[in-house]
Amino acid sequence: MKQRLVPPPISLLLAFIGISFAAPLARLAGVDGFTAAWWRLLVGSMVTLFVAAASDKLPPPYLVLRSVPSGVFLALHLALWLESLRHMSIASSTGIVVSYPVIIGIYEALIKRYITVRGLVGVLLGFLGIAVLSTPWAGATVIGAALSFTAAVFAAMYFLIGRSLRVRGASTLEYTSAAYFAAFLVLLALTPLAGSEPWSVPSRSIPYLVLLGLVPMLLGHSTMNYALGFYPATIVTGVALLEPYGASLLGWLLLGEQPPLASIPGTVLSISGAWLALTSAHPVLKREIKGGR
Repeated sequence: MKQRLVPPPISLLLAFIGISFAAPLARLAGVDGFTAAWWRLLVGSMVTLFVAAASDKLPPPYLVLRSVPSGVFLALHLALWLESLRHMSIASSTGIVVSYPVIIGIYEALIKRYITVRGLVGVLLGFLGIAVLSTPWAGATVIGAALSFTAAVFAAMYFLIGRSLRVRGASTLEYTSAAYFAAFLVLLALTPLAGSEPWSVPSRSIPYLVLLGLVPMLLGHSTMNYALGFYPATIVTGVALLEPYGASLLGWLLLGEQPPLASIPGTVLSISGAWLALTSAHPVLKREIKGGR
């Protein structure tokens, strides 16, 4: 019998709350995307490695090396998505970035020649939602929409590589601690090239940046991994796909950012398409698509 540290339904609620805070915390920090991602991965990777060490599940060196490509895509995903928040509304940014199952659906169709009518409908609805969310009426700019969509592509690559490592026997804690640490090392190298100085941020930004690593990545993602022990991945991922609604509500309450009217149908279309694409994927792949920002 699985040990229930937290009642499973409560774990889903905590995961939803955790991931929904990512966009508002990034806005409150008021820094560029590479800096926000650097701090998020610094805090997230250090705490995850500590937990792995305490649980005697530190990733072996070979897994750390194999996780480097995954870390590259995770680092770019977070940096570009967090940067997109400086150019568009929270509703549009989060609505576009959670469309990564749509990208994976296209991969399944083109590379593996696997697609269903449900998956095809999901891809079409997803791209229709992205198109609506990319308009000025939804609070978007061209550069913001491009950054958020590119971040969704990198998220899809991150999950696909994670799938290949997980099916080879790496545990969730081993893989996530290796991938988070690899991603942090990647950003450690990329931030100077991007002209960012994450070690020299205003003191008022630091509490929000630390919370960005603790709340969305650890409370949100860790609780989602816990919930996977009790619920199918599609249910847990369904909670992750609801992030735009939670983030938009928190942005409204904490920042006074009312979601643009056009972002509402766009978000509904994007999430519906992502859900259809997700639930039509291979069973093994569905176990690996779990996360958000």
